[in-house]
Amino acid sequence: METNAIGMSARRASIDMLRGSLVIGVIAGHCAELVARGSFLAWIGTGIRMPLFLGLCGFLFRVERARTEPLATLLRRWWPRIILPWLIANLAYLLLAGRFDVWALPLMVFQPSFHLWFVPVMLVFMTIAAITRAEPATLLAWALLLSIAAMYGFGIGHGVGASVAWLPDRRFFVYPIFFYYGLWVARRPRDPWRVRAAIALGALGAFWWASLYASPDPAAEVAAELIWGLALVYLLPNIRDLSVRVPALAAIGRDSLFYYLWHPLVFTLWLAVGGKGWAILLPTLMTLAVLRQALARWHRISALVGLTDRLASVPDRAGATRVTAVS
Repeated sequence: METNAIGMSARRASIDMLRGSLVIGVIAGHCAELVARGSFLAWIGTGIRMPLFLGLCGFLFRVERARTEPLATLLRRWWPRIILPWLIANLAYLLLAGRFDVWALPLMVFQPSFHLWFVPVMLVFMTIAAITRAEPATLLAWALLLSIAAMYGFGIGHGVGASVAWLPDRRFFVYPIFFYYGLWVARRPRDPWRVRAAIALGALGAFWWASLYASPDPAAEVAAELIWGLALVYLLPNIRDLSVRVPALAAIGRDSLFYYLWHPLVFTLWLAVGGKGWAILLPTLMTLAVLRQALARWHRISALVGLTDRLASVPDRAGATRVTAVS
């Protein structure tokens, strides 16, 4: 194996592990909300898990390649890997909740229920980046204005208010800053002093956010989440370059969409058989891992539930191996 291929393989493993860590964090956060909504642990997860996940999506998005293709081609590529599994999960949850009707699926695109908002929000951010042709810095500037206005208008943390019936989900407006900052960071050279500053700011933001659990302050919550989230997104290249290998964690990262879409259903099944509290978390992860192994034998079925590998090595125009990631 050539040196370049070894390097890209290591980076791919690091990205898989990071995504695996994040999706486990999301599942644990949802478990915390289920077990003790309003707890300190749930509060910590609310402040960071989705900003960092969307920052990672922006960091991995190959916008230059996306801009070489028509939107219809992009949608055809995203359809089997992202959109169709999301639609199937929507259908399953709506049927189980007794909420399915002719308008239910179209409405879920703009005002998704349950945990299913992440996919349409991510796809909208990716589509905007692809079709506007704007520089990442320009997209970041607009996203900063929109996100700050939305955070103060719609609220975050303790300050989340009721949704506006005629508007799309508030997260379309609150979270673009993290996605486009990740997009921008991926194209910036590393500066050791800025890395150190990001570490310090990340710690400051985390402590500040934690302190606001017992003393709500909507304005301070906006500042703390921005400082914490953006600092960690800036560190994504450093995390990507780590050489630590944990294959089980990387396997979860490769199939993060599957784990994300279906963990609430598995939560429900364990609760139905008498599981209580935090005791359902580990069985849920183990059940999902077993299901992943079983379903992987049937390619067509596995693709329908989100088991398509979205980290594929492809040759670029110069023939070098590159990592493509859409998640």
